Amino acid sequence: MKYLILSLLLISCTQKYQTYHIIDANNFDIQNPTTPITKKMYPARKVTQSNCEDQWLFNSNAQKENQRYVQNSMIKRICETPYLLNARLTETWWTTIIYSRSCFKIEGYCPKK
Repeated sequence: MKYLILSLLLISCTQKYQTYHIIDANNFDIQNPTTPITKKMYPARKVTQSNCEDQWLFNSNAQKENQRYVQNSMIKRICETPYLLNARLTETWWTTIIYSRSCFKIEGYCPKK
């Protein structure tokens, strides 16, 4: 029983969900999201992408590196157009004393051309 209590103190997990009606890949900022004003777009195919970053001790900041990757690369490549509709961004953090893991998963729809 005491090992279970000790392991709960040493390991933690957090999940955060955010939804966006429209993401403009060229102007997307995770810290300060805005909804662009566009012409009417209709969802076509569903897309899903995910990425994880690891951190040992204090050698990097896995969450900030992952946010930078999502913001600068992942969202720009997910569709042929610069927009993503009805998107859901899930952030998951796993943390122990010496190891952390940050994962992002984005699900949404590319607009019809």
